[in-house]
Amino acid sequence: MVRNAVDVVVVGAGLAGLSAARELVAAGRSVTVLDKGRGVGGRMATRRIGAARIDHGAQFFTTRSDEFVTTVASAVEAGAVAEWCRGFGGVDGYPRYRGINGMSDLCKWLAEGIDVRLNETVVDLADHPAAAYILTPPVPQTLAICSFSRRLPPPLLHRELARIDYHPVLALLATFDQPLSVPEPGGVQQPDHPVITFVADDQMKGITTVPALTLHAAHGWSVEHWLASDDDIIADLLHAARDFTSGQVPSEAQVQRWRYAGPVTPWPEATVCWGSGTDGDPVIALAGDAFAGPKVEGAFRSGRAAALRVCGNA
Repeated sequence: MVRNAVDVVVVGAGLAGLSAARELVAAGRSVTVLDKGRGVGGRMATRRIGAARIDHGAQFFTTRSDEFVTTVASAVEAGAVAEWCRGFGGVDGYPRYRGINGMSDLCKWLAEGIDVRLNETVVDLADHPAAAYILTPPVPQTLAICSFSRRLPPPLLHRELARIDYHPVLALLATFDQPLSVPEPGGVQQPDHPVITFVADDQMKGITTVPALTLHAAHGWSVEHWLASDDDIIADLLHAARDFTSGQVPSEAQVQRWRYAGPVTPWPEATVCWGSGTDGDPVIALAGDAFAGPKVEGAFRSGRAAALRVCGNA
């Protein structure tokens, strides 16, 4: 019999996984977080292009629940997070937060003191013995791991989870030699625009000193152009954003394809869980923005909920 190396293995070092890990550690559980990437953050992603620092996933977050308000206040006090603005195109009173040097900063702060192992692709849970697992990748990827590991949920639950679908989003990241024409506070939301739904001036946002732009394409447009070449996507999005760039040609531009940008229809509960936690039947809990809403706070709440379920079952 293989002895469990830790109490809980968390797959994914995004906000859901790290919030779960912190909750588990606070409860006295031993935890290891595994992530296939080179850094923490998941879709709270910050990339360097030349001298520029660009957020290309989630652009900001708000706080509503008491738990997230308290956590973000601590992150602000620690110098990891700052308020960006209180609305785009008008003030509505709700703070929008950003990482000091990019959105990944919140996750870096959450990861402090946690056993996080990067460049670790999880295929078979049996390779990482534990009494419980919290899986935070997009649901299709999570179910693939569970299938290979022979740890699928009960049939009815499996069928329901397999129906969860995600919106894809194409993002453009570009740097420029001259300042951009994005209005204060450096972000524009266009939820009904057929091509671009969000525009961010990363320099005005305060995470870089170099003129840099992030564009998020609309869901429908992203589906239609998913297989297009990067050059064509860059040209089309820059044309649609010409009012924000003053027609400048970028010094460098890259495309980011977010296949699982957010759930089409979120699961009605903050987590799902199966397994007895006894006799070699580990508890498995799922977390992520598919389970508590597509916003950043939803991922935080879902990770915390999964941790509490694990603590109560394993």
